[in-house]
Amino acid sequence: MIATAPASPGSRAAAGRMQANDANDATAATDAIAAISAEQFRDALSRAVTPVTVIATSGDAGEAGVTCSAVCTVCDNPPTVLVCINRNSYANAVIKANGVLSVNWLHAGQSTLSQVFAGVGKLPMPERFASGAWHRQRTGAPCSSDAAVTLDCRVTQSYEVGSHSIFLAEVVDAAHAQADAVSPLVYCRRSYATTRPVAA
Repeated sequence: MIATAPASPGSRAAAGRMQANDANDATAATDAIAAISAEQFRDALSRAVTPVTVIATSGDAGEAGVTCSAVCTVCDNPPTVLVCINRNSYANAVIKANGVLSVNWLHAGQSTLSQVFAGVGKLPMPERFASGAWHRQRTGAPCSSDAAVTLDCRVTQSYEVGSHSIFLAEVVDAAHAQADAVSPLVYCRRSYATTRPVAA
């Protein structure tokens, strides 16, 4: 067996400096890679299929809702979703103040509701909630009674990134349409669409 002498403090320090220099070089290299333009980014993602949701909230700061496609699951323990909302949206500040929100995945017959909460027609917020049927679950946030899936959530964290706020929200209740055959409302190539099953 060949015995290996322990590294001296000096050699360990030198190795640490080399690793730090390597990390700095890697950071400098990636910083030199320019981001694509906002127009290129939007054009690329316009070709991706995204589910259409309405994010809604209610509480001491009032009631608000906004159509949103930037929603995804994070983990199931604890059950958490991520929601991105433009900081210029009226709903953004209201969600932050209320600390609760609902995520309502719309079905193919709810494109009009999506348009309403996207601001088409510029209806006052109370009139927007007059569209469709709504109910409350545990947090008090408005939940679409007709949505394909609804998650009732409390906001646990929020971050500011560029033009948007990222909300992490823990799911405290869930509901879904009774009919398993409900088709989802999706958005692709700048228009509404739905899905159909395909063979695996």
